Amino acid sequence: MVEDPLGHRLDDLVPELSQVREAGLEPLDVEPLVAAMPELASLGVVRHRLRTDTALGRATSICQVVREAAERLEDDPEHPGPPGHASPVAQAQMLLRVHYTTKKLSVAEARIKTQEASGVGDRQYRARHEARLLRLVAQALLDLDREDDLHQWGRALEVGADVPQSVALYWLYLFRDHYFRMETSAYALQADLMTALSQLRDHLPSWKLYLSTAVYWNVEFSFLRHRFFLRHGPLWFAVTDEGCTQLNDSVERIEYHDPFPDEFMAKLRRLYGAAETPDHDDFTARLDHSGLTDITQDRAEAWLRRCACPRDDDPDERCEVHLVLKQCDLFAETVETEFERIQNWYRTPRFAADPGLTELITEFRTPGRERGNH
Repeated sequence: MVEDPLGHRLDDLVPELSQVREAGLEPLDVEPLVAAMPELASLGVVRHRLRTDTALGRATSICQVVREAAERLEDDPEHPGPPGHASPVAQAQMLLRVHYTTKKLSVAEARIKTQEASGVGDRQYRARHEARLLRLVAQALLDLDREDDLHQWGRALEVGADVPQSVALYWLYLFRDHYFRMETSAYALQADLMTALSQLRDHLPSWKLYLSTAVYWNVEFSFLRHRFFLRHGPLWFAVTDEGCTQLNDSVERIEYHDPFPDEFMAKLRRLYGAAETPDHDDFTARLDHSGLTDITQDRAEAWLRRCACPRDDDPDERCEVHLVLKQCDLFAETVETEFERIQNWYRTPRFAADPGLTELITEFRTPGRERGNH
């Protein structure tokens, strides 16, 4: 992907997006206009989705990508809309008819609805405001293009292609500072939960100690996932599409089925993150000091006791405890599998000769580093 100065690229995309909007994101209506859309057609994310190199094929790919870019826009709390009116993001989605209020409207009706929701006069809207909304979509398009670029280079890594070192380092950084650390927590959570469940069934009093440790690993996993999303968004950058999907699904399901609702887990994450070097003893002390020990243990115990599965090798498919255990295993296995596909590539002379990269290779699983750099 050849990168132009960002402002210039945005300016070039906006008039082309305006044509796509007027065509209603319909490939047959965009087809006659494709020749006048060189910027959109040149985006890597558009070209890589092209199935047949025809004008209609290019129009179909353009419509798909523009729709996805508009749908993925998220509201910025720091830039709400005028009082009583929709936010800029909602307006952009209304304009392109991906918003629920305009999906069933015609192109002209959606434009009128958007202007009414903007809180600006018709003349000002047509002269300047609509272009500003399309600029938001253009930025989302460039973000999609960058993600696609990273993904395409990632596939090249698997076969040992000559890719930019910056891409290779970015990939390795994700595995070292995020995926492997989350894998460590997931495996530890799985082991302590299985032990606690087994000992609870056998009426051994030590089950509570293992459950307490499982809570710690659960919170650490949530903290690391939250940190990853803050830094990278839900960009699970892995070798295969299946790997990306599995990493995302496993994380979401672990947090959905664990013992703690989101607002309570947020409190536990803050306690964990307050320590410079978190560990179980420090976390337990912070729980005691905050007065949350009893409610945390009670919720975890009530959740664990809901498991009525007769055997671990044939659990009830709706059992939340076994769903968490299963997803911990799937997440960890996926991290290992995806990294195994490319790890030897990093040891080629071209990259291993770099001292900084060599250290990443040799130290990425060193004991004691799994939870550093918070």
